[in-house]
Amino acid sequence: MSRFLPSQTPIYKPYRDEIPWDLLLAADPDEARVNAYAHTEFMRVAKLEDVVIGVYVVEAMTPTRYQLRNLSVAEGYRRKGLGSWLLGHAIGLAETKGAREIFVASTPLRGLFVKIGFAAVDTDLLLTLTPE
Repeated sequence: MSRFLPSQTPIYKPYRDEIPWDLLLAADPDEARVNAYAHTEFMRVAKLEDVVIGVYVVEAMTPTRYQLRNLSVAEGYRRKGLGSWLLGHAIGLAETKGAREIFVASTPLRGLFVKIGFAAVDTDLLLTLTPE
């Protein structure tokens, strides 16, 4: 078996029937809240051999401020770099849509976000994007 490389894991906009409810609810157990944001156009899934192994959801709060609503990786793929790969993709997607700030509400993955460059703002995290 070849070594898993997150950077070679394709990320797609999911089809309606492949929304990974189990992963979304693992990261955010509030079913009503997840249902409210799960149908956004800014959900992406990481797939390996047609199996969804990761997901993220970003949402525009204003034209320049986005919120990362959910980031989840299937248990067998955690601590292998897939979360960082998905986070980088989420930042890139938000930036291409006009984001200048990306906000993350309180998260158990705080270390990952700080390592990427998010700054603490009370219990939340904020990444300020610098235009080229």
